[in-house]
Amino acid sequence: MSLTSELGLVGVIGAMALVMAWAAGCGEAEGADPLVGSTSTSGFGGGGASGGAGGSAAAGGSSGGGAGGVATVPDPFQPPADNIDVWTGKLPPGGLLDHDVVVYFPNPAPPDTPLPLVVFAHGTGVGENAYEDTFRHLAKFGYVVASVEYSYNPISPDHHAPADSMLGAIELLGQNPPGVLESIVDVTRVAVGGHGLGAKAALWMALEGADVDAVVAFDPIDDDEGLIPSAQRPSLTPEMMTSMATPTLYLGSELGPAGLSKCVPRESNACRFFEATPSGISAWLMVLAGFGHLQFVDGYNCMTCLTCNRGEEAEHDATQVVARGLTVAFLGATLEGESGYLQYLEGPQLQQLRDNGRLLDAQEQFQFCAEQ
Repeated sequence: MSLTSELGLVGVIGAMALVMAWAAGCGEAEGADPLVGSTSTSGFGGGGASGGAGGSAAAGGSSGGGAGGVATVPDPFQPPADNIDVWTGKLPPGGLLDHDVVVYFPNPAPPDTPLPLVVFAHGTGVGENAYEDTFRHLAKFGYVVASVEYSYNPISPDHHAPADSMLGAIELLGQNPPGVLESIVDVTRVAVGGHGLGAKAALWMALEGADVDAVVAFDPIDDDEGLIPSAQRPSLTPEMMTSMATPTLYLGSELGPAGLSKCVPRESNACRFFEATPSGISAWLMVLAGFGHLQFVDGYNCMTCLTCNRGEEAEHDATQVVARGLTVAFLGATLEGESGYLQYLEGPQLQQLRDNGRLLDAQEQFQFCAEQ
């Protein structure tokens, strides 16, 4: 995987989404157009991952509920105005030279109700603080979010290094949490996620049988980056994906493979991971339209962000809100069993969101993923 490639985690999501129209209240999230993704899946949404035809979801105004027996859930695109605290420390064993971990959590936390844990690994070229807005969004919905640092050697990178750091964060928060986080983290409900290389590592953890309940993959990249061949940079898809058994949300970017940089090569992007996910496993694929690989990072104009193709700056924040809301919906459905969130993943407001241009439509996604 070239350094440029990993920097762009671009996206992928193309799959072939099938629209289930949702007629009920499809308002727009304040400050952002509603949008969302299409995806095919198995398990929750029907249709096998490799089959490509599935439901989809959307973001917007009222959090659907009631009609057709759909459970009412909070609108995942509009976070409540809760206070979020941040704790920064070291991963085990906790020495000065050990990697950092930054934890976002609601304060006050619900009494006597431990919160699900989300552990995230950044992409190459950025750091553990590059997604703060996304982490705060998730924390406001009642998640403890841990963002980890890891070692990266561009000459001979270890693709498992982000996974090692994520495992360290789970160990720390489960066995020896700092006082401020004591008793508020539920390590029996854990999602792992990442961007680019971090997303690949999260998927690798699940393939190895780590005790995790869900995976969030922002523009995963499966290239073999580095000048020296190494067993620490295996190709996961399709070779290893046949054993995938963990619900996964794949969010891709339309512009990832674009331009000279080709930050997310088509031969190893989210489409490839999604297509190789076994039938019967809940997996959603959504491609953000006009969105670049490094636009998952908070700042549109960060130095690293200039290395990959980007969409319009005026659309950056609104499309990021879509990615965050879809992530909340996925976590709510998988970690908390809230069926009402499935309307955002498999069908209700998908068509409106496509009409608003936030996601590739079904045919566009099919063509995007079909290109090699």
